[in-house]
Amino acid sequence: MSLYLSLKQAKSEEDVKDIYIKALGLKGYTKGLVDIRTDEIWFEAKDTGKHSSYAMFTQLLHYVQDGLNKGETIPPFLAVIDTEKAALMKTSDVMPFLAKKTIKWGKSASQYPKEALDEVSTHIGTHFVSFKISTHEDEFISTVKAAIKSGDIIRTQITPDNLKQVFDKWVTMIGREINGVTDDDYALLFFADIMHDGKTKTHENLPAALLHQDNAPVFSLAGKLYELGNKEGYRQFWAIYHKPPKAEYRNYLLERRDSLIPLDERSFKGAYYTPLAVVDKAYNKLTETLGKNWQKNYIVWDMCCGVGNLEVKHSNPRNIYMSTLDQADVDVMKATKTCVAAQRFQYDYLNDDITDDGKIDYNLTNKVPEGLRKAIAEGKKILVLINPPYAEATNFENIATGLNAENKSGVAKTNFSITAMADYGKASNELFTQQQFRAF
Repeated sequence: MSLYLSLKQAKSEEDVKDIYIKALGLKGYTKGLVDIRTDEIWFEAKDTGKHSSYAMFTQLLHYVQDGLNKGETIPPFLAVIDTEKAALMKTSDVMPFLAKKTIKWGKSASQYPKEALDEVSTHIGTHFVSFKISTHEDEFISTVKAAIKSGDIIRTQITPDNLKQVFDKWVTMIGREINGVTDDDYALLFFADIMHDGKTKTHENLPAALLHQDNAPVFSLAGKLYELGNKEGYRQFWAIYHKPPKAEYRNYLLERRDSLIPLDERSFKGAYYTPLAVVDKAYNKLTETLGKNWQKNYIVWDMCCGVGNLEVKHSNPRNIYMSTLDQADVDVMKATKTCVAAQRFQYDYLNDDITDDGKIDYNLTNKVPEGLRKAIAEGKKILVLINPPYAEATNFENIATGLNAENKSGVAKTNFSITAMADYGKASNELFTQQQFRAF
C-alpha cells in the first residue's frame, strides 16, 4: 500500500510515525520528545494536516536548541511529517540562526509563542523542501533516502520516464497560477521553465520564454508577459525538481511536446509522436523499395511533421520540406536544431490553398516554399513521407455515438473534405484518408 493510502487510514500520531518509518525504511530509530530520532534525521509528527510546516518546524527547532544547549549531537537533517504533507531541511541552514539565541521559546515545544513562530518562519521559508503526499510521495521518499545516503538534499531529475508526471504536477503547482493563459499554453510555458536554470536558457527561439522581473519569474508568450499569481508553489516545485534536465535528454524532451498537449486537442488534430524504432523500420523499407540512393534522388515532403522525428534519419536534409499545423512545432524544431538544412514551415495542409471548387492554388497563402512549388509544377519525383494525423469521427457532423464515444466537433469539416471529397462517402470523415487523398 502506498504511503498516501496508508496515511489515510492512520488513527493516531503513533500510526503516522510507524507508517513513515516503514515507508522510509528507517533503521536504528527511537521515539521520544523528538517524535522520531535517527542519526541522520529528526522528525516532528502530527496526526492531522491542520498544522503548518512552519509550526511543526518551530516545535522541532525547540528540541534542536535544547539539544545544542545540552551538547548533544544534532543530525544533518530535520523533517516534519503529517497525514497530508512532509518537509525536509538541512540542519546547517538553521544552525547560524539558532546560535544567535534570540528566540524566546515557550515552556514546551508545543507551547511556542507567536513571536517564536514568526521569527522561525521568516528564517526557514527558503530553506525547506515541501512535499504534498497525495502527489509527491515518491519524490519525498526518494529525496529522504538520497539525503541519508549522500548527506545532501538532491533534487529529482526530469527525464523521459517521468516527463508526463512532472508536467502534470507543474500544471497543478505552477501552470494554474500563471494569470491569463489557457490549458493549451501550458506545455510551451513548461518547456520554457524547465529549459532555464534561473540565469541561462538552454535553447534559443523556443515559443515561450522564462524571464525574471523584480526577482520573480515572469513568462513571455506570443508577445505578452504573464505573471505568477502565487510564487510559493513555484518555489516549492523547484525545490523538489532539478532544472534544466541533463543535456542528453533536452532535445528529446522537447520533441515529446505532443504527449503534453491536452488530450482533446491532440485527438482533434490527430497529433501523435513517431517512435524512432518506427522511423528506422520505415527507412529500411524505403531503401528496400526505392533503392539505396532514394534519399538523394527524391524530394521529400512531410506535411504533418510535428517536431520532425520522421526526418531525423535522413542523410540529405536539403531535399526535405517539412510542414506542420502548429507554428510552435516549427519553433521547437528550430530550437532543437532538428533538420537545420530542411525547409520547415507552418502549413494547414487540409485547409490552406484550397479553392472554393476544390482545386489547389498555392498562391492563396504563399506559405509553400518556392522550391517545392517549382518541383511540383515541373513534375519532379516527390516522396510524401508522413505519419498521417489520425482523428476518428463517426460521421461528417462528428456526432459520435455509443457509451464511450467522443464528440470531436469539426474534425471532418476541413476545406479539402468539403470541396474535394463529396464522392468518397464516410471515408471523408477521417483526417487520415483526407490526408491521403490530398497528397495524391
